[in-house]
Amino acid sequence: MSVIRLLPLSELARLREIVHILVKYGFEDMVGFLRLNPLKAAGDRLLFRKPSPSDPRPVRLRKALEELGPTFSKLGQILSARPDLIPPDYIEELSRLQDRVSPLPFERIEELLEESWGIPFRERLAFLDPVPLGQATIAQVHRGRLPDGTEVAIKVRRPGILPKVEADLSILAVLAGLLEDNLERSRRYHPRDVVKEFSRILRLELDFTHEGKNIGRAARHFADDPEIVIPRYFPEYSTDQVLVLEFLDGIKIDQIDRFSEMGTTPEVIARIGARSILKQVFVFGFFQGDPHPGNILVLPGSRIGILDFGMFGTLSKTWRNLLGDLLVALSDNDTARVVGLLRRMEAIPEDCDSLRLESELARFLDEFVNQPLSEIRVDLLASELFAISREHALKLPAELVLLLRALVIMEGIGRQLDPSFNMLEEARPFIVSQFLKNFGLGELFRNMKISSRTLLRILSDLPERIERLVDTAGTGKFRIDFSLRHLDDLIREIDRTGNLLSLSILVSSLVIGSALIFSASLSSHSSFKTLGLIGFSGAGILGFFLAIVILRSRRF
Repeated sequence: MSVIRLLPLSELARLREIVHILVKYGFEDMVGFLRLNPLKAAGDRLLFRKPSPSDPRPVRLRKALEELGPTFSKLGQILSARPDLIPPDYIEELSRLQDRVSPLPFERIEELLEESWGIPFRERLAFLDPVPLGQATIAQVHRGRLPDGTEVAIKVRRPGILPKVEADLSILAVLAGLLEDNLERSRRYHPRDVVKEFSRILRLELDFTHEGKNIGRAARHFADDPEIVIPRYFPEYSTDQVLVLEFLDGIKIDQIDRFSEMGTTPEVIARIGARSILKQVFVFGFFQGDPHPGNILVLPGSRIGILDFGMFGTLSKTWRNLLGDLLVALSDNDTARVVGLLRRMEAIPEDCDSLRLESELARFLDEFVNQPLSEIRVDLLASELFAISREHALKLPAELVLLLRALVIMEGIGRQLDPSFNMLEEARPFIVSQFLKNFGLGELFRNMKISSRTLLRILSDLPERIERLVDTAGTGKFRIDFSLRHLDDLIREIDRTGNLLSLSILVSSLVIGSALIFSASLSSHSSFKTLGLIGFSGAGILGFFLAIVILRSRRF
C-alpha cells in the first residue's frame, strides 16, 4: 500500500522533510527499504550538506535524529535504553543525544502559567526567577517561591508540542509498518511493537499529572528513609502542563570534589545510591528507569535526592518472583530452567533454535557464574546477555530491560565514586530477603489462603454448573467437541490407503476372473475369449496406474 494513502495530506509535508533529512545523512538505503523513493525524488533536486565520509553510521543516525526534532530525539534516547535491540556502538552514540533548544522568553512562560492556572501567576507565586534552571525539547524549568516561603522548581511544558508529537507518532507508526512489511530481517525486532511502546511512554511523559503521581508514590515508599529524599509534590499548583515540586538544593552526584561541602564521602554515597535503586526494585517493584548523574543530587548530611520521575518502571509481584527464580537459576548454572523461565516470560520466539540458545546460555553461565560474586560486573553481564538476546531475537520484557539498564547505570556511578564498589554484593541482602520472603511461612499461608478462596468459589459454583450440564443433556443438545492435532491429516491418509487397497483388490479380482474366463474359452472354444482379453486389458491399465501412484508416494 502506498504511504501516501496511509497519511493525511497535513502530515505528508512532514514525511517529505523526514525523507530529505535521512537522505542528507546518507540513509538512502533506508528510504528504499521503506518504499519512500517517490518522496525522495523532490529532495534529489535540492542541495544538501552531506555528512563527512569519516562519520560512521551511528554518528550520522544521531545527527539525523537531532535534526528531526523532539519526537525523534526522544525516540533515540529511549532506544539507547534498549541494548537488547540496538548494538553497543549505536547505544553509545544515541546516549549522547542532547536537547538543543533555545530557552523560551520569560514572557511566554508567564503566559503559559496564567493559561494553566486561570489567574495571573503573581497571585500564586511570591517569586519566579526569569533565568531558567534548564530547558529541553519538552519542558523548561524555573525556580520559584510559594507564598508560604517554600522554594519550588516549576516545570512548564513547551507550547504547541502536543500536535507536533502526535503527527510524528502517526508517521512513525506508518514507517514501522512499512519497515516490518518490506524488510524481512527487521521483523524479528517487531518495529510496530517498539513504536507502540515508545508512543505510550512519550504520551505519559508529556502529561505532567502522570509524573506527579509517580512522585507521590515514591514519596510514600521512602517516607521513613532518612537517607533518601523525594521532593514534595504540590498537586494544587500542578496541571497536565505545569509541574511544581519542592526545590532540592544540592550538588550532582558526579561532583566528587564538592562532597566535603555536603559532609559526606563518595564511598558512603555510592552505597546509599545502590540501596535506593535496589530497594525500589526488590521491595517496592517501582523503580527509576533513568538514574543518570543529572537525576541524583547529593544533599547535606549524607543524603541523596532523586529527581525526574517521568520514566519509571513497574514490576508486579509475579514479575519480581520470576526475576528471583531467574537469578536462582542463573546462580545454579541451570540452563534448561533459564530457558524455561524465558519461555514463561514469552521472550523466546517460536522459530528460535532452542538447542543453540541453550548452548549460548551455557557458555554465558560458565563465564560468569563460576566467578566470585565480588568480581562480576553487572555491565559486562548485561552486555553479554543483550548480545545473546539480539542474536536469537529474544523479546525481553521492556521492564526487565529497563531494570538491567538502571542497575548498569547505578553500578557505573558507584564505581566512579568507589573503585571497589560491586553492585551484586550490594544486591545480595535484597535477593536473599526476597527469596526468604517468597518461601517464608507468611507467604505460604497467604498463597494457601488465596488457593482456598479459589477452590471454595469453584466448589460453590459446581452444583449450578452440573445442573446446567444435566439440563443441556436432557434436551438432546449435548455435544462434545473433540479435536486432536493432525487428526484430519491422519483421516485423509487412511482414506487414501483404503482407496489404494480397494483398487489393488479390484485389479487382483480382474486378473483372476479374466484368467478363469480365458481358460474356459480355450477348452470350449466359446466366445468368452474376447471378454477375458478385455478383463486382462482393464486389469493391466489399473495395475499400471496403481504402480505409478505407489512409486510416486515413495512408500514401498
